[in-house]
Amino acid sequence: MERKLLLDIETGGFQVEDEIFEVAVLAIENGEIVASLHLGEIEDENEIHQGMGAGYACISENEHYISKFQSFVTKYPYPFIAHNASFDRKFLVHFGWISEEATFYDSVRAIKRECPYLFGYSLEYLVNYFGIERGNAHTAIDDVHVLFKVLEAAQPNHWLPLYKASPKAFKSSAKSFLERGLELKGESEAFKGKHLVFTGASQFPRVLMQEIAVACGATVGNSVNKKTDYLICGEKVGGSKINKAIELDVPMYDDSWFIDIVFQDLAIEESEHKPMELPSTSEIAQYSPKQYPYKMLSEFEGKRVNISRLKLRVQSIVSELLEKMGAIVVASPSAKKVDYMIYTDNGEYKLLEQSEELGIIAIPASKFNRMVLEGEPVWNH
Repeated sequence: MERKLLLDIETGGFQVEDEIFEVAVLAIENGEIVASLHLGEIEDENEIHQGMGAGYACISENEHYISKFQSFVTKYPYPFIAHNASFDRKFLVHFGWISEEATFYDSVRAIKRECPYLFGYSLEYLVNYFGIERGNAHTAIDDVHVLFKVLEAAQPNHWLPLYKASPKAFKSSAKSFLERGLELKGESEAFKGKHLVFTGASQFPRVLMQEIAVACGATVGNSVNKKTDYLICGEKVGGSKINKAIELDVPMYDDSWFIDIVFQDLAIEESEHKPMELPSTSEIAQYSPKQYPYKMLSEFEGKRVNISRLKLRVQSIVSELLEKMGAIVVASPSAKKVDYMIYTDNGEYKLLEQSEELGIIAIPASKFNRMVLEGEPVWNH
């Protein structure tokens, strides 16, 4: 994507009622920053680096700032990219900064497709994984510059537009989504005679999507077989269904494509994008060392490794990897007689503070992630 707008906002919380406190945007052309805009009113200079809008005044309905933002995006009429884009879009649409038709892409989703072997995709994790330097600032303008550097490092090539369901149409309500979908019964033949299988998590419950598929003339199954016409995939998809679909040459599509096809009949969105098939199984299969190109590091053989300071999802991945390396995995927070400790990045842990004194080699998850992908030993990090 040669021309784009990188966006970040700071809010007081996760609901639109929590208001907007900062907005920052970079105009990118051919890999270069050609313009930037940072909107915010500082109330307390000492608090502005705490994030979540701390130290800034609310600007949600500030006409002056909204006008400056709209002038900027009119001058640079490019699609928006944000990290967890649905969050930023929700606030900006709600308060009238952008229209519901503005095109958004999620950098999290794009980076997952390009780098499917990472243990995490938060902005902080990616900064650590790629070794990007940043200060202590967590303002919107700082974060959007960091996102620019992360995208430079990750170089994602697969971009899917964010589904542009109107907040007024759905109000984040699964019930409303189902009711509107079922209105199509007997009217839409989008999937008439087709057999669909759904896999992975979605922004809408799977059972509702299945009901809507049936209302549009489809039959729905739980397993991929020769009768399957499409496999509709969300996040964290199951490897077995993906592998079966590849074996049987069943087309795989992102679940936002399914929603686009269905709701064209409701005029919620006229899809300007051709349906995109998902990448190969190596990019979307379930997290498992059996399916990913992780390297086995001999230095962990016979060593005791404490993984209790990892998030549970990451614990399971790291534990399986270490066991394959012949390590002794310890998951007790109080265990101090260990050789290594692998911990969640930027966490503050008592054992981490004592690690040097106890002779424990402490490795943040992002560095361990790089080690097993690149096959480099601890001392190279």
